[in-house]
Amino acid sequence: MHSKVLCFILLLSALNFFPEQIHANEAAASDGQQLFTANCAKCHGREGKGFLRLYPPLTQSRHLKEDIDQLPCIMRYGLKGEIVVNGVTFNQIMPGNERLSDADIDAIITFMQLTWVGETTPLEVGKWLDECN
Repeated sequence: MHSKVLCFILLLSALNFFPEQIHANEAAASDGQQLFTANCAKCHGREGKGFLRLYPPLTQSRHLKEDIDQLPCIMRYGLKGEIVVNGVTFNQIMPGNERLSDADIDAIITFMQLTWVGETTPLEVGKWLDECN
């Protein structure tokens, strides 16, 4: 009986029924959710909807789509000055979190993209952090 199950699993694997990228994204998203809750949710909310005019929402942020390369720098080093999200201006200082590793930042972004965009884009967190101004 066990050999039939093993053969079936091997067949599905050969047909890419279990793509490695899906499993990698799921694992990163799970880690990312925990990291997001511990490091980001206090201000941006567990659902990423922000808080009043103090903290911007992440759910519709252009940083999860068009400007994804800027997000690691913002997460690591913070953000000062005005930012407009969905037509609303925010002007609070976002402290950076230099304790987050590149892998932590990657996991958080993967979680946010899968949760609020529905897909992920290839991330180059280390490269983008090297290019921070």
